[in-house]
Amino acid sequence: MEEFETQTRALWTGKPWILPNVLTRTALVIGAAIGVFWFEYHFDLTFRALLTMPIIAWTGLILFVTWLLSLPRLLALRASNTYILRNDGIEIRNGILTSKSFVISPAGFSDLEVTRSVAARIVNSGDIIIRTQGENDVRMEKVRNPLKVANKIREVMARPTVRIEGPKVVNEYTA
Repeated sequence: MEEFETQTRALWTGKPWILPNVLTRTALVIGAAIGVFWFEYHFDLTFRALLTMPIIAWTGLILFVTWLLSLPRLLALRASNTYILRNDGIEIRNGILTSKSFVISPAGFSDLEVTRSVAARIVNSGDIIIRTQGENDVRMEKVRNPLKVANKIREVMARPTVRIEGPKVVNEYTA
């Protein structure tokens, strides 16, 4: 029940957006495959056997394994990070086996910075760096629509905090 209540109060929830990076790596491997396959075909090496398998099969296998080995870091990044913006602050959860949760309240918020490379601007992605008054930098990596998310964070974090005090009790002996 508590998890449901937490979800209803969330204004925005996100995870690192790794799809553009996966597609880029896939395109690079396909481009390399086309180049290497053309080279093998041009020099008539395509169907020569090396350890009972044609060279073209070895090339494909090596490129496929290279592509597979390039993905675990991205998948781990997505699995280990969750960003939750609520009315009372932002929570950043890190970790897979050991989970660490960092909450920034509006009172502790100092500054916000959005960084985007040229490639990240093309796919509308970027990193958001949140600075706190405790001199800590919290980085939200690979956020989809980072400018829109940064505006939502600013709306919550820049909202003035108002405390309502109860009626003041006057002690008749000191007044």
